[in-house]
Amino acid sequence: MKKQKRENINLFELDNLEAASALLEFNWQFRSSRALMAAHQLGIFEVLAKPKQASEVARECSTDPLMTEKLLIVCCALGVVRRDADYFRLTKLGSDMLLPDSPRYIGGVIGHNEIIWWATTGLPEVVRTGKRDAAPDPPERFKKDLFDDWIWAMHGIAANGPAQWLARQLDLSDRNLLLDVAGGPGTYSIALCQRFPHLKAVVWDLPATLTIARKVINLFGMSGQIKVQKGDWGKDAFGSGYDCLLMSNILHGPGSQAETRLKQSKQALLPGGLLIVHDFLLNNDRSGPLPASLFNLWLGTYTINEIVEVIRKAGFIDVSLIASNAQRGSGLITARRP
Repeated sequence: MKKQKRENINLFELDNLEAASALLEFNWQFRSSRALMAAHQLGIFEVLAKPKQASEVARECSTDPLMTEKLLIVCCALGVVRRDADYFRLTKLGSDMLLPDSPRYIGGVIGHNEIIWWATTGLPEVVRTGKRDAAPDPPERFKKDLFDDWIWAMHGIAANGPAQWLARQLDLSDRNLLLDVAGGPGTYSIALCQRFPHLKAVVWDLPATLTIARKVINLFGMSGQIKVQKGDWGKDAFGSGYDCLLMSNILHGPGSQAETRLKQSKQALLPGGLLIVHDFLLNNDRSGPLPASLFNLWLGTYTINEIVEVIRKAGFIDVSLIASNAQRGSGLITARRP
């Protein structure tokens, strides 16, 4: 077959230029993430608790002076460092999020992302084989802190928007006792109890997780309202006598044993008790949103209709999606125990 002659292409007549430009920029964004991770790993943010010149930062961090200054310039562009002539200092955002003594510290998030970074470098092979262990293991120095970074990452993420968003969507003014199932560091319970001061909460999770939860609860001065209860998915019931129950980011698609967890939740709730499910959710046509689709790539995610149906089959009524967080790709669903 004879090929058709291609007409001359005019660059000014190409369509979707704005979307094409955005996609190109998105493809480069990993560089910003990697720079933030590098500065965190090198201890640069702690050194900048007081203003310093790049040469001073390099000396204290045992890094190359020229490359250190280049990395500091990136941190300035990211908004976490400010430059005053030859001196660099943390911005308020940088201090709030990157110093370990801050209640909004995201060091756990950055550490956990290092694990994700190594996993995603093997994504082509994972997709090719269907085996997640086809991805390379991260270096040992990151693996040793994997669990603590994961739990602290839950706090760092929740404390910087999602927990406040969730609490603002709910009216728990007529509820008294919340069970936060697999509540991790307890950040969502903190937000709900701060918004509803009469509310008491119990964070139910593994003992190692609760060690961190106690620290977070005490950090926010909430030990009077929030208690912890050790529990294991495979061995223990959730307890009973609760009039509201939160399951945040634990019903991750068909592989999450959602049906079993929801039946346990129903048993823990009083009649009329409120079930609150907060999780990544795919659109019903499975076309996005992007945060949920990325989460689904590794762990699994329900569509909105799927999770609603699973909750109904577990015996709950009045199941409804009450809010969606477009930035996070998550949804908030409530239901009642009959």
